[in-house]
Amino acid sequence: MGTFGEYIKSALSSIKNNKGRSFLTMLGIIIGISAVLIVLIIGDGMKATVNSEIDSMGASSISVSLDDTKTDKKFTRSQLKDIEESIDNIYGISPSFTVWGNTSNNRGEAFELYISGESEASETASGVKVLHGRYYNASDVEDGKQVLVISQTFARHIFGYEEVVGETLDVTAYDITKEFTIIGVKEDTPIDIAFAGFGEDIILTASGPYTSLAEAFNFDVDDMFNSFTIYLDSENRNAVLAKTRSVVENITGLRGENAVKISSGSGFDETTNSILDIITSVVAIIAAISLLVGGIGVMNIMTVSVTERTREIGIRKSLGARTSSILTQFLAEASILTFTGGVIGIIFGLTVSFIICRIIDFSFSVNPVLVIVVVAISTGIGLFFGIYPAKRAANLDPIEALRNE
Repeated sequence: MGTFGEYIKSALSSIKNNKGRSFLTMLGIIIGISAVLIVLIIGDGMKATVNSEIDSMGASSISVSLDDTKTDKKFTRSQLKDIEESIDNIYGISPSFTVWGNTSNNRGEAFELYISGESEASETASGVKVLHGRYYNASDVEDGKQVLVISQTFARHIFGYEEVVGETLDVTAYDITKEFTIIGVKEDTPIDIAFAGFGEDIILTASGPYTSLAEAFNFDVDDMFNSFTIYLDSENRNAVLAKTRSVVENITGLRGENAVKISSGSGFDETTNSILDIITSVVAIIAAISLLVGGIGVMNIMTVSVTERTREIGIRKSLGARTSSILTQFLAEASILTFTGGVIGIIFGLTVSFIICRIIDFSFSVNPVLVIVVVAISTGIGLFFGIYPAKRAANLDPIEALRNE
């Protein structure tokens, strides 16, 4: 038993002679490795899917606001236009405010309204899918046209059907009633559905040019906004961020006052990823406990193996086998058990992960480094938990071992 190949041959022979026990020993490792792999792959798939959904919602955004503790200035309409024209690689900018009002249908039923006043750039941000008609455009915003884009739910409750482009609607808010023309019907979003189904009172949602809503309900569009949102592709975020502060400070005359606050929309992505990473890590740690249990199982079985082969060890040592040879043989046996269990666990884990990802429609991707690490961990477990029984075998006194029955 002087070569490594002989150690491996002896270890394989021992494993083969105890197939049932060897399989049960590997079972703990198989379950542990596959559990960890499944959790990590599904976690990565969940993160990729969530990020994909966030990206599909539309453009990224940057929020710009004025610190009201340092200035009482507001963004005027002309300043907003100048800011938009001064920043490259953006879809546009939009201030935002909300009008809470009410309306009724031809059956006399009254409904509360939640109307968002924004610019045409908001279409890009929210990923609006217009089913009928169109979204309001730059001309509508510039001219302050009293037009609205409503949800499917809105159309059905007020008009009884969805294709209502061209219909007019009386909106009452702040004791003022104005007539708006429907120019588009968009696909319901979860928010539209939630508002319409929340509580006893149905709230219908719509959006329109911020200029027309401000004019209709007597707001001064040049003295009402201390914030706005920039819409852009995420790949241009850093370049836009680098330029935005100086542009806004120059146009508003606030240079050096530290009154302009800028918040990147990427914070939401980063927060989401951090939360998902934490969840995945916690579940992976819990799953990894089964690896510890599997390792203890390896140690128990190897200890039993040493006990059963005590006389054999005594004979070998009396014939001149070195302590290091005995130690290496048992470590080889433990490593082969855990390595084999790890490989089977990886195959099983990848298969189950693929099936689960397909069922729940998650992205399935495997990091080769992860597989290598998992194999290394499984082999390492064999070495770590095999040390005690291997050392016990190597340190047996040959005389005492030969007396063992």
